[in-house]
Amino acid sequence: MNVKENARKTCAALLALCLLAVCLLTGCGGAGSRGEEELPDVDSSALGQAIATRKAVDSVFSLNYDPAGSMNPLRATSAANAQFWSLLYDSVFTVDEDFQFSSDIVTEYTSEDYGWWTFTVRQDLRFSDGTPLTAKDVAYSIIMAKTCEVYSARLKCVYGCSAMGDEMFAISTTRPNSRLPALLNIPIIPINSFEEDFPAGTGPYMLNISHDTLVRNPESRYRSLPVEQVYLRDFMDTSARITAFEDSRIDIVSNDPTGMYNLGYGSTNETRYFDTTNLHYIGFNTRSNYFQFFRTRCAVGRLVDRSYVVKELLNGCGTEAALAVHPRSGLYDEEYAQSLAYNPETAAALFEASGVGDLDGDGELEIMVTGIVVEFRIRFIVNNDSAAKVEAARRLTDELNKLGITTTLYELSWEDFLTALEEGNYDMYYGEVRMAMDWDLSYLFEVAEPDKNGKVDWKTNYARNSDTAYVDLYGNYLASSDVSRYENFQTVSHYIADSGIIIPICFERRQVLTHRGAIENLHATQFDLFFRFPEWQLYLNQQET
Repeated sequence: MNVKENARKTCAALLALCLLAVCLLTGCGGAGSRGEEELPDVDSSALGQAIATRKAVDSVFSLNYDPAGSMNPLRATSAANAQFWSLLYDSVFTVDEDFQFSSDIVTEYTSEDYGWWTFTVRQDLRFSDGTPLTAKDVAYSIIMAKTCEVYSARLKCVYGCSAMGDEMFAISTTRPNSRLPALLNIPIIPINSFEEDFPAGTGPYMLNISHDTLVRNPESRYRSLPVEQVYLRDFMDTSARITAFEDSRIDIVSNDPTGMYNLGYGSTNETRYFDTTNLHYIGFNTRSNYFQFFRTRCAVGRLVDRSYVVKELLNGCGTEAALAVHPRSGLYDEEYAQSLAYNPETAAALFEASGVGDLDGDGELEIMVTGIVVEFRIRFIVNNDSAAKVEAARRLTDELNKLGITTTLYELSWEDFLTALEEGNYDMYYGEVRMAMDWDLSYLFEVAEPDKNGKVDWKTNYARNSDTAYVDLYGNYLASSDVSRYENFQTVSHYIADSGIIIPICFERRQVLTHRGAIENLHATQFDLFFRFPEWQLYLNQQET
C-alpha cells in the first residue's frame, strides 16, 4: 500500500485495521515481544471459577459484525466483518508473528527464476457446501483479489495466474520476486463466487442459515475447536460497541491507539499487542535547495529521537527502526542500525561537512547551492490526522531550529498534505507506508519519465528521485536465492540509509483487548486477529447472565 493510502486512514484503513492487515490493534511491550504481552501468573484451575463470578461475562463467545455488509472476503465491503474472515476462509499462505510465511493449502511450490511459479494444492479439503477445493478455486481467488483495494497493491507484481488442472496452478510476475509466497495471504473462495455475499469456505466455521452465528464446518480439517459456535452481534455504533465490550456482550475487539480511530476502552481489560508493517519515516524533496545533498538528509536522520517517539508519543505502541524493514525480520541489521541512532553532535558535524554555516555573516546558517548562498528556510509538512505524528514532527522541528537550521512545520489536513506532496511544495515530510511482506519499497523511488509535453508524473516518488540504483538494488534483492538474499538486502538497505533518501523512525503496533482471564494462547497478527484460533483456550461462564 502506498503512502497515500496509509496517510488517508479512511474507511479503507479501518477495513485494513479489522483485517489486521494492518493492524486490528497502552503501554506496549518492547521490540522483542512475541505479539502477546507477558501477564501475571494465574492459577489456571481457578480461572473458570473467577470468571464465573463476574456478572458481565456470559456463556457464549460473541463478535461484533455488520449485518448489512458482505461477508465475501475478496469484496471487502465491511470493516467489522473483516475481522473474523479467517474463521470462515483459509488463505493461500499465512504470515505469523515473526513475518514468516507458511501454508496449510499449498503442499509444494517451485520456481527456477522467481518469475514463473508453480504451486501444488492439497486434495483432501472441501468447502462447507461439500465441494472439493481445487487449484482452480485458488487461482480464481488470487485473480479476483487483484481487483480488490485491500489486496491489489501487494499483488501488483502478479502478471498472470491460472490453474493447470485441479491440483496445480501457476503465477507469472512482472519481475522476479523470490518472496512472492509471502504476498499470497489471500482468502480462498469457490470459483465464480466473487459476486456472492456469503460464499462457502474451508475454514473451521461456516455461517448458519440466518447469517448471525458461526457454526462448526462439518467439512473442516479441524477436529478440535475452542467453541462450537461463535455468535455475531450487531454493535455498529461506536459508543454501543464500547459499551457492549465492557458489558461482555462481545468478547474481543481490536484498536489502533496511535491513530485517529483510537477508541476509549476501559482499563480493566486484558490488552495484548502485535506488530505491523506500518512504517513511519521522514522523507525529503531532493529538488529542494536544502536536501539535494546526502549529508544534509543524513544530518536530519541523526536528529530523529526514535526512543522518544515510541515511548512518549506512541505510548510504547511502536517498534524503533532505523532501517526500512521490521526489526523482527531476519533481514534487519541491528549493529548497523545502532550506528544511525539519535546524535545531535553527529548531526551538527554532518551539516558542517555539507558546507552549512554563516556564510554571509548575518548570524544565521546558510548553504551554498551552485555558487549561491541560500538561507535555510525548510518547509516541513505533516498530516494533522495523527496527534502522535504531529508531536513527533514538532520535536524534530525543534531539534533543527536548535542547530540554527530554520525550519517551519505546516500541520496540514489530508487533502492539503496530499496536494503538497503531489505538487512538490515541501522540503521535508512526515510519511507513513504499509510495507508488503516482501519488504519492497522500490515504488517510492521509481524514476519518472516526462511525457511528450515535458510534464512528469512522480506518482509515489515523493523524493523526486532520479537515481535508478534504488529500484535496481531492490530488484537484485527480490531476485535473490536463499543464499544471497540477506546480503543483497543489506546492500539496498544500507544504500537507503547512507543516502538518507528516507529516514525510518518506527513500525506501529496494535492492540487486541479481551476480558481479563477469558482467553489464553491468543496469537493475533497484523493479518489475522484469529491466527491459530484452534489453539486458543476460552474460559466462559457456564451460566447465562
